Amino acid sequence: MPRYTIALRNNSGPDAPASVSRHVPFYCAHEAAGAAWSRALDEACGDLLDPVTQTAVVSVVSNFGRELFTGDADVVVALDRIGTTSLTFLITLHQDGVQAAELTVILVHLDSSRVNSAPWSPAQIAALETLRSELAAPTAAGPAQQR
Repeated sequence: MPRYTIALRNNSGPDAPASVSRHVPFYCAHEAAGAAWSRALDEACGDLLDPVTQTAVVSVVSNFGRELFTGDADVVVALDRIGTTSLTFLITLHQDGVQAAELTVILVHLDSSRVNSAPWSPAQIAALETLRSELAAPTAAGPAQQR
């Protein structure tokens, strides 16, 4: 499962007090998570998948256990499930060695019209499986499937 160091930022103005300018709003944390899962998909799938044109985000659930501040954060991307046309990522953001946020993100694979979902190819599934955490690895009963 990939781990990336990403600089977190916020969109405060230049005259904002330190209490505002150091805080990272949730949407900026979501942007960092999006950059991480897009990079993970690029690295795992290469030419098999273009995350920008062939996937759509259908669900993001985020839980924050502590405040995030501007500066570096470690972002871990782990594949949780692969369905026929979708996948679920578990993404965690860490600062100073402490987990600060966890996101569950569901992406759907799109056909060329970008209107309909499309099944993953066997080659795409094999590439995506490389993003699975050892903790969520398939058992002898078979790969975890999205319900």
